[in-house]
Amino acid sequence: MRVLIMLNGQPPRRELLDALAREAEVLIGADAGAVCLREAGLRIDYVVGDFDSVPAELLQSLPEHSVVHDPGQDDTDLEKALRFSVTRWEHPQIVVVGTTGDRLDHVLGNVCGAVRYADRADIRFVEDHSITYFGHRRVQFDAPVGTTVSLLPLGEVHGVRTQGLKWALHGETLTIGTRGVSNVVESSPVSITWEQGYLVVIRLL
Repeated sequence: MRVLIMLNGQPPRRELLDALAREAEVLIGADAGAVCLREAGLRIDYVVGDFDSVPAELLQSLPEHSVVHDPGQDDTDLEKALRFSVTRWEHPQIVVVGTTGDRLDHVLGNVCGAVRYADRADIRFVEDHSITYFGHRRVQFDAPVGTTVSLLPLGEVHGVRTQGLKWALHGETLTIGTRGVSNVVESSPVSITWEQGYLVVIRLL
């Protein structure tokens, strides 16, 4: 299942958002992300969240089955939407938009939330100038030669191997720091695998 989750952050440019929506089979508004979907003129298949920032009239305009109330306060709107998605569909392909904005804590929280579900879904954050990949010990994608790719470990990541990048890794360990920042694509497809830990891969567009 191809799922698009809209958050209440800065959305990508309209052409990109429309293209992503066309590719998706299901559009989910994560709480106030539903407002962003409506403002963009896109359909709302589901709205998921605690509804602390969604107008009542929007909720009332949707079919009852589309409104998924998750009142817990121990996780973010994104995590609620991810949990809903992986519970409803087996290993969905999830694109998340609206992940960036004025608050760095929200951005980092979104990253940490996505990492928690990387073993149950293929997750990408898509913005105007980057794609962030979250995988379970493997990320693979096509990219033009010369594209900048950064590997950011959350803690220690063991057994990292790369193919298609200028500065290759051969079963090495990455730790928190800047060693994996600003690698360069030499051939496509790019393949990054690892044996243990949490690795975030960012490709610039």
